[in-house]
Amino acid sequence: MESRTTRLLVCFSAYLMCLGFALPVSAQIVARVGDTAISVDEFERRARSLRESGYQHIQNVDDAGRRELLDGVIAQELIVLEGYRQGVDQDPIVGADLARHERRALMNALYDTQALHGDYTSTEEEQRAYYQEHKFDIEVNSRHIVCATEQDALTVIKELNAGGSFDSLLAIYTLPDVLRRFGPSGWVGWFRVGSLYDEVIEPMTELAAGQFYPEPVQTDRGYHVFQLESRRPVPFETSIDFARDKLRTQQRADDMESYVNELRERYEVTIDERGLDSLSRVRSGVDSYAGHQPLVTWQGGRLSVADYMDIVRAGRARHPAKEKPGMLARGVDNHAGQNVMMAEARRLGLDEEPDVRIKFEGRRRELFAKWLFIQETRRRVQADTSATNVRQFYEENLDLYTRDDGQVTELSVVEASIRGSMLRHAETRAMDEFLGELRERYADRIFIDESVLKHTFLQATEPESAN
Repeated sequence: MESRTTRLLVCFSAYLMCLGFALPVSAQIVARVGDTAISVDEFERRARSLRESGYQHIQNVDDAGRRELLDGVIAQELIVLEGYRQGVDQDPIVGADLARHERRALMNALYDTQALHGDYTSTEEEQRAYYQEHKFDIEVNSRHIVCATEQDALTVIKELNAGGSFDSLLAIYTLPDVLRRFGPSGWVGWFRVGSLYDEVIEPMTELAAGQFYPEPVQTDRGYHVFQLESRRPVPFETSIDFARDKLRTQQRADDMESYVNELRERYEVTIDERGLDSLSRVRSGVDSYAGHQPLVTWQGGRLSVADYMDIVRAGRARHPAKEKPGMLARGVDNHAGQNVMMAEARRLGLDEEPDVRIKFEGRRRELFAKWLFIQETRRRVQADTSATNVRQFYEENLDLYTRDDGQVTELSVVEASIRGSMLRHAETRAMDEFLGELRERYADRIFIDESVLKHTFLQATEPESAN
């Protein structure tokens, strides 16, 4: 059944047209699926995207091409309807992905419309000063052992002082992901000093070539023990574009930080010290918290200790037991800032802006389609990929496996490929069958305005990039 809002919009549009105030073609509705109205603009945008994926065969958008593309867009909306019917939105993985996608889109929109100002141009003098001040004018080549604990790092330093082998100690103590990234000797390659972890910049500046730093240095990665191999200058004249882009990024970041701080003050963000103390006492391995002890409050909202542990469990924050001293409060404040930004974005109506909705709804269609594809193919696909059927397919299609020299590729070489192809064809048939069922199930919720459809793609005949 159509929503009251949709009916009112349709009636109002018809009323305007009767008075002679016809909507521009781009805003006219070419189709409705449930409560979702698809304008000419929306249809053409999504159709261009389809023509870059599974509809490349449509070279000229004639009447048949328009209808086929519209069927594809309608199929996307039917999948959303069916996804809600089957509760895909209640799947925790899908829900978390959608929330993350919407949060990112809203925060970016808020930054773009409220925080960023001007074109951020700068003079060469400003670029040079920034380049030198932030130590981008020096590159270092070093190797690192990154330990899980400070005690391990102190042991490594003690062994190095006693003449131990850097490579041998690295193999024993460095974290596996660091070892995979930088190899058995721990060489990280040439990096500008200003691009290193903040905690490493000063120690790396003080080191002489060939020396290792005498104390562990903690970063978000772990506890570093590092040796400087060599150092070299990087003249500003060779890095003008780099300096300009870095300065512009910094200026934008400063404006964004200033804006978020203003929001914190306006929304009166307040961290509850007792809640923070309780959070800091959560033991390693514990991923939940009983009760609703307040952790941080702001106008119109609050975050409890239990809420924060939900964020930890979702992988959006480090476990309190693994945070460095002083960093836990910063992490809590950052999440409070995100919540305030979301509240402000919604207050400004940014969640209804077309650019934001396009990003969010596109991701929802993608996730619902993946979820339903897995469920429906698992339920429907019964492809017989036995050796007998594979051989039969091979023998019936020998021309596909005949090389330019006339020789036929042996079955054993293409057997796995044939099985994969048979499975994909079975999955495609299953999804076509599924979409056919959806068209029948939701037939009374699909409306197409053929007269408007004829006015789409009047000038475009070739696929265009859908940015």
